[in-house]
Amino acid sequence: NTGDYIRAYERKMLSENITKVLYPNDVIEQGRELRFKQQYFFTSCSIQDIVRRFKVKDQDFRTFPDKVAIQLNDTHPALAIAELMRLFLDVEHLDWDFAWDIARQTFGYTNHTLMPEALEQWSVRLFEEFLPRHLAIIYEINRRFLRQVMNKFPNDPDRITRMSLIAEGQEKAVRMAYLSVVASHSVNGVAQLHTELLKHDLLRDFHELWPERFNNKTNGITPRRWLLQCNA
Repeated sequence: NTGDYIRAYERKMLSENITKVLYPNDVIEQGRELRFKQQYFFTSCSIQDIVRRFKVKDQDFRTFPDKVAIQLNDTHPALAIAELMRLFLDVEHLDWDFAWDIARQTFGYTNHTLMPEALEQWSVRLFEEFLPRHLAIIYEINRRFLRQVMNKFPNDPDRITRMSLIAEGQEKAVRMAYLSVVASHSVNGVAQLHTELLKHDLLRDFHELWPERFNNKTNGITPRRWLLQCNA
């Protein structure tokens, strides 16, 4: 009623940007923040819907991994890990160990490329500002994970630094690819050579810890093989 019509519409416009401007340029700070919000928005909607639909027919979360499979396509949906744990802990009031075991059986991670854009790192500052509860959950995942690494590889502090889900530096950041590996029962590349590079280079430390989790799923099919199968 004061005549400031632009400001009256501003909140609606800002909220609609989450779905109107998909994957903005993240070179500038506003673009990074919008990408972060978008990734949480879409993963949260998906995870909450998955849990809702599960509870329509089943209240026993022990069967959750038998009914639900969530495949992380690169690191863009990796916030789903912290979101599922938040729902299990804060909404469903499950015990941490029980919730984590269910989550780990539910998630799988596909790495499509070794390029940096598929290996996102989100600054701790963004988590502190927008998703503080999720950051607390990731810190606890990291604490328990690093204790497991120390037990397996004692007296190896460099390994702890390399494998931590939190990248220390001028600006602390969450390594979303590492979070995806730790939270998944299966990790795959999309070509034999690519998978070998994952195991022996990019994710070598994790392969040494959990070799059984790594496997290959070759992506795509040749036109000749497709035609042959169609005409068989």
